Amino acid sequence: MTRKLPSTGGDGRVVDETGCDTSDILLVHRIFRWGYREMPVLVRAVPAGDLERAETVGAAVELVDKALHVHHEGEDRFIWDRLERREPGCSLHVDVMKAQHARVAELLDVADALLAEWRTAPDPATGERLAAALDSVGETLGVHLGREEADIVPIVARVFTQAEWDEIGEHARNEFPKETMPVQMGLMIDAVPAGERDEWLHENLPLPVRALWSLVMRRKYTAWQRSLFPDGMPALA
Repeated sequence: MTRKLPSTGGDGRVVDETGCDTSDILLVHRIFRWGYREMPVLVRAVPAGDLERAETVGAAVELVDKALHVHHEGEDRFIWDRLERREPGCSLHVDVMKAQHARVAELLDVADALLAEWRTAPDPATGERLAAALDSVGETLGVHLGREEADIVPIVARVFTQAEWDEIGEHARNEFPKETMPVQMGLMIDAVPAGERDEWLHENLPLPVRALWSLVMRRKYTAWQRSLFPDGMPALA
């Protein structure tokens, strides 16, 4: 989808037209599907008592869990009330979204508590409980993301302005430490199908950011990949 840019009215005012490009959320959803598929596998593979490996894997799990918390916070804050006001017929869909968010939050609380315990004492029993909790997040989330993509995203694309949609991404950027940016950007790029990445980079990242990615951040992301997946990182796209 081509991004709809603000137009200029006849009196010179900038008018932000209704309608926005929501394609970025599909990439974010792809990252979450990948994360909750791969993180339980990594947890189960950590040898008993290996604190160094548990910390490496645990930090990755923490990052994915925090990203999901922040993503849902942004949706709760910027989407549901606006959507119900503009499309009252969506109220039932919004109720489903809110209930699913609440359930995912409950499951994340369980996983986060187990993660804290496992990172300091990585025994197989606790690891299996953590992996099972992450599996539960992934299963519930998979249903939720499918419903959101079918019932919510197309309507938001029609009734939100681009500025309103962009508030969700800005919220996420403000909530994450800057040192995690290489991993966030790398996962986003990897979520784009390989044949579309060059075009995506030029359309979505300003030249200075592309340069920073090429010169600095890509190297840090590659190091993160290798630390987690020495035999090669499973594809997102």
